[in-house]
Amino acid sequence: MPEVAYLLDQASNVATFVIDTAGPVNTIGQQFVTDLEKSSARAVRDGVLGVLIVSGKKKSFLDGANLKEILAGATPQIARQIVQRYQDSLAFLAKCPFPVVAALDGQTALGGGFELLLWACDHVFSSPGSRMGLPEVSVGLFPAGGGTQTLKRVVGFKTAVDMITTARVGGVDAFANSGVFTICAASEMKSRAIRWIEQNQGIVNRNYDPNYEEPDSSSPEDKQVLLNRVRFRYTISPYRPYLVAAIDALEAGLSLPFEEAVRKEVDLFVPLLFHENSRNKIDLFFLVTSLGPKLVRVDPSKAVNVDKLAVIGSGLMGQGIAQVAADKGIKTTLIDIDEAKVKASLKTMTDTLEELVSRGRWSQARKDSVLANLSWTTEYSDLKDVPLVIECVFEDLGLKRKILAQVQAVNPNAVFASNTSTIPMSEISAGAKKPEQVVGMHYFSPVPLMPLLEVIQGPVSSKAAVATAVTAGRAMGKTIILVGDGPGFYTSRTFGNFVMNGIRLAELGVSPWDVDLLALQVGFPQGPLHIYGTTGGSVIYHASSFMAQRFPGRMNIPATLARLYEADYVGAGKPCFYLDSRKMTRDESVLQHIVRVEGCPVPTDQEAKDVLLLGMVNEAFWCLSDGVIKDYFSMDLGAVLGIGFPDCWHGPARYVSLKGVSDVKARLEELVAKFNMPALRPAPEFDRLIACGLESSLI
Repeated sequence: MPEVAYLLDQASNVATFVIDTAGPVNTIGQQFVTDLEKSSARAVRDGVLGVLIVSGKKKSFLDGANLKEILAGATPQIARQIVQRYQDSLAFLAKCPFPVVAALDGQTALGGGFELLLWACDHVFSSPGSRMGLPEVSVGLFPAGGGTQTLKRVVGFKTAVDMITTARVGGVDAFANSGVFTICAASEMKSRAIRWIEQNQGIVNRNYDPNYEEPDSSSPEDKQVLLNRVRFRYTISPYRPYLVAAIDALEAGLSLPFEEAVRKEVDLFVPLLFHENSRNKIDLFFLVTSLGPKLVRVDPSKAVNVDKLAVIGSGLMGQGIAQVAADKGIKTTLIDIDEAKVKASLKTMTDTLEELVSRGRWSQARKDSVLANLSWTTEYSDLKDVPLVIECVFEDLGLKRKILAQVQAVNPNAVFASNTSTIPMSEISAGAKKPEQVVGMHYFSPVPLMPLLEVIQGPVSSKAAVATAVTAGRAMGKTIILVGDGPGFYTSRTFGNFVMNGIRLAELGVSPWDVDLLALQVGFPQGPLHIYGTTGGSVIYHASSFMAQRFPGRMNIPATLARLYEADYVGAGKPCFYLDSRKMTRDESVLQHIVRVEGCPVPTDQEAKDVLLLGMVNEAFWCLSDGVIKDYFSMDLGAVLGIGFPDCWHGPARYVSLKGVSDVKARLEELVAKFNMPALRPAPEFDRLIACGLESSLI
């Protein structure tokens, strides 16, 4: 079967291209391009009135390049030929002497698939629910199928820059006012597409029409200013070459003719396929999509079917968990003892969903479905037949035990999942009627956007309880790591180390704002002191105090942290280190509360970067030594997807593989000795690896 089938309707003289490649989603490989070329050439020979492109798959129109095929034994020369050939196939179809239209029925068009719509198609018909975008930078690449030059002709330059550099994927509603996309019922699409073809004979593809006006009327000078600003923001770290390439390609379009600008994409794209940091991101993508779902193996026959669940606690975390569950069709009850609070939370959720609809991110039908799946209560008796209860109140052991007892009093067989970020399951379940029903389901904020779920298996958690938590988490669309019990588990323990080391660097004499800048330079999305202000000093102080009690001598509380807490620098979003939400204006008043460490030199920039990055790496390996994290794959997934470890390094295990185990250990020992930082004492796992002769290739 061809991957682009050719069907000619004799009555209308319109040819239909049906995309149906091997695999669960349509992807662009060599066979696809060959078949697209053949179908396009045949349409020209047949003298068709126009072409209608559709998909043979239910959910996927065309979802980008088959990266495994491109990378399999590829040399730069072969990679260039592959990318160039796809561009040529789109250019040929765009220049054909007839209109080209696509029809999507609630399907996805991503990467090269979206570029087919942007370059080769004169118009697109879609039913509500279709999603599209250019997410290439999320896998270490950038759009090289014409996307940097064609998207701006549909949405305008500013929006195109934002979509490309942030990898934003949106609903078709976002393109409804472009004049290129028409949203209609699926039952109408074919007839409307044929009618559009009949009415637009002789149309010139907008990418080759010198009279076509982009939606954005800003001047070339204004566009250059925008690019300069974006370049400054996204090139702070030298380890993100794909963002530099994307901006360079966008900039090329300001001065080069269209056909030269798209060729520039190829020049910039090919080297990325062989760049260390881009390959790290590509490999991470494969880990998430291919291996990630297989990392946690549970017996599905032991899992309870979760067609409904309850969320206890109606704060931001509770709202997020409830929204995600309801969005996946799970009947969800939000419970809070304060009726006014739970009603206010539902109002907030409704307002948030309405905002998503108004911005074209969600369809009205999706919002209505979520709200229909949500209910609320203040009575625990209403949970008597719920198979899964997720608790997400604040970190208070006594309160969590009280809630567990109340739930098990009315529903002892329910799986009780705590969203705690630090308290071990062994302590929460102590004294419970059925401790084997207790597990951890640690979500990350904001829950609808963060892909990770950390499932914690307590010392007496039953296989059925764990299987239920894992199965429910997957049903909610989360990537899951399964970890062992212990204070802070894996992610909170490792993340806390990053924040504490940032404060320690300030105590050693590094400017707090330089600490954050150095974190960005090494690849972190945010600096540790930025995080302190946005998370809330009170939360961080109490979590750090908890961890210091459990790891005495190694995880000590910086004196500055206590001083900040005493001085009331505690609220999330409250000025601390920065005076504005964009973190642009320094809060100099905080300097009076920093306790300077005497007897140690001020770290150099490189030493500070190593403290931040190796500190997180080392703690991840401590978690492996302690049996909390189970394997290197889970280590890297959890660090990147949950706590912001720089994805350009793939994760802690890959970073150590690249730098060498002995060199990493030696550097940690040097930092411990020079700056008296016991938290950086090398993990025992490094000694085990060295003894086994393993220096690299851990993952």
